[in-house]
Amino acid sequence: MTNEERFIASCQTAGEVDVRQKLNSDRYGGLKAGWASSWLEQVESAKSDATKAEEKNSRLAKTKPSRNLASAVLALLFVLLLAGAFLFLKFR
Repeated sequence: MTNEERFIASCQTAGEVDVRQKLNSDRYGGLKAGWASSWLEQVESAKSDATKAEEKNSRLAKTKPSRNLASAVLALLFVLLLAGAFLFLKFR
């Protein structure tokens, strides 16, 4: 078994998500990065259109709440800042 075959076997064991995370965080270098990219392309091309659409929708659904949370936190901080300024000027 070649080094590439062993690496691909370890990718299959780790799973697509783990390999993507490691590749995106530059934890694979040189040949391994190329092998990982190639393996991910093969995995992606083997998926049906329905599976791809489902994964895309699930990723979009996960990102929306974090944007709403960030907006709510910023609004709360703004209100607290205004209240603090009002109290400071009133009791000065």
